[in-house]
Amino acid sequence: MPGTLQEGGASFQTTHWTVVLRAIDEESADSAQQALSGFCEAYWPPLYSFLRHRGFSSADAQDLVQGFFAHLLEQNTLNHADQQKGRLRTFLLGSLQNFLYNEYDRARALKRGGGRQIVSIEEHLPEAEAAMLATAHLSDAGCYDLVWASTIVSRAWQSLQNDFVAEGKAEWLEELRPFVAGGSVVPLNQEQAAARLGVPIATLRTWLSRLRQRYRESLRTEVASTVSDPADVDQELHHLYQILMA
Repeated sequence: MPGTLQEGGASFQTTHWTVVLRAIDEESADSAQQALSGFCEAYWPPLYSFLRHRGFSSADAQDLVQGFFAHLLEQNTLNHADQQKGRLRTFLLGSLQNFLYNEYDRARALKRGGGRQIVSIEEHLPEAEAAMLATAHLSDAGCYDLVWASTIVSRAWQSLQNDFVAEGKAEWLEELRPFVAGGSVVPLNQEQAAARLGVPIATLRTWLSRLRQRYRESLRTEVASTVSDPADVDQELHHLYQILMA
């Protein structure tokens, strides 16, 4: 998807670092867990893929992901997050590696369903397994980075899709998506797409231009939520672009 990660002008909004720091400040464990719920749901796939790539079974990787997120809540691990220079991508991977080194025996003893269930994994497990298999040729860290980048892109597109559904434009978004996000198994033809939508080709091209702009903005907003400093957004975008195009 050349060009889709490096442009756009979305403002730097509330970040997932805010969720991390809010969890640190919460007085009750229940409030902290609630604050982290969406955070964990968003970022477990690359952690799971990293563990599977390291050789853990699917069941063990699920247990370790649950144990890792519980560890973030229970052991004040989040206090080590340096918001001034942090990026979630590197913070989570480093924290997971430390967790494996220091907590492996205890984490391995957990049985699925017996420990704290911080994140629901089963529903999206097939997709996570497919992502892991697709990165078998990469290093452990390379697997993590690629699944992370793919997760960011997926979340950005889902956010955009939610907006278009709310606007009543789901049909034409689905028709135009292959022109913007790729993935089509057949040759793309703008004239045929315009005919299916019942609009002139000039109108379709205008829609495509606007869709590309909104997609870039959605990607930028999603990436901005994973860095603590707005000045780091472009560098992180470039890094993810290189990963996806490798």
